[in-house]
Amino acid sequence: MTQKYLLPLPQDLPDFQSALTDLERVPDILYRGLEYAAYKTSSYRDAEFPKKWLDACLSAAIFRANAIEFLRKEGIDAGPDGPKWLFNRLPFLGISFYYNRLHLRILKGPSGTLPGCGISRRRKKFYNQLPSNYLIGNAPMRTKANLIVLWDFDSAYALAQLWLALPANGGSRPQDVSVYWCDPLVHPAEKTAPPPLPTTKDDGMDELVRPRKQVTKDEDMGQSGAR
Repeated sequence: MTQKYLLPLPQDLPDFQSALTDLERVPDILYRGLEYAAYKTSSYRDAEFPKKWLDACLSAAIFRANAIEFLRKEGIDAGPDGPKWLFNRLPFLGISFYYNRLHLRILKGPSGTLPGCGISRRRKKFYNQLPSNYLIGNAPMRTKANLIVLWDFDSAYALAQLWLALPANGGSRPQDVSVYWCDPLVHPAEKTAPPPLPTTKDDGMDELVRPRKQVTKDEDMGQSGAR
């Protein structure tokens, strides 16, 4: 299913690279945390329901609980996204936290597709880029953009992929949602390694570049005496 893209990007909202810069190390932490959550979900399935597909609400709830625990240990103040009476009933409710004046929601989005808002006015406001207020300690802060991190399971309940999206307009169904951009997040293991630093250590190259024949002093004297 293809979602709608709105262009051009407003000047007051970040593009993908700017968002990554503002997020700093958060994407790498998210990959580690959500892979851990997927592993815990898979372990539960293997122990309790081997070779069966879990109920979507159950698997999402296990995933969320373990992801929130991991992120909090990493210093990210993550919490359930949505009222508690709905939290345990719907698989597409997610995780919410603030970072560097960005409001992030982690939602299940198969193949990088943003879920619809349903009847939730709260989620629709978020998709429509309405700013929100929050506190860091006692200091009031106001968000500059709303971002969505999308995830999904693969067939073995491992983490399939993460995407980062900037929603534009909310709609009841996924096909009614519009985004400014939605791009995959590179896995930390796939990032380009920095080039090796130059070294002054003897690498043995001098031994490989030698004259065809090297005459020593003793050899020269021996040749002279033989004449």
